[in-house]
Amino acid sequence: MRRAILISAFFVFGALVFHPAPARAGMHFCNKTTNTVNVVMATLDQAADAHVWGWWQIEPDACKTPISADLDTTGDLAYYYYAYDTSGGTWSDSSHYAFCIDPNYAFDYNDSQDTDCSGGTRKHFKIINTDDSSDFTVSLTP
Repeated sequence: MRRAILISAFFVFGALVFHPAPARAGMHFCNKTTNTVNVVMATLDQAADAHVWGWWQIEPDACKTPISADLDTTGDLAYYYYAYDTSGGTWSDSSHYAFCIDPNYAFDYNDSQDTDCSGGTRKHFKIINTDDSSDFTVSLTP
């Protein structure tokens, strides 16, 4: 009896220790610079409806996950970001959309707030090519 309990305990312990962690799908940003980076995200759907929200402050050698669910793999949703660091560096692209942001406070703008932009300022964002993956990491490098 005692042997059966020990064997059962061994298998339970083994299952707990060696059980693989669940996949963490979503959008991740990793700061590979020596400065703190501030990031804002945007999505744009096929009807050109925007959702813009932020900020995530990411310390050097750290990562943040603004979207912790599977990303769109159908191509119906495009992902964008704008970022700046404490030394004045920016991640932007003037050939892509300019979305409305609040440069001073956390915000979550829907399409009409992005279109109006009366309380914010517009910044050009970089597009994120996820290759239709449900999980993607953006490495912010100098």
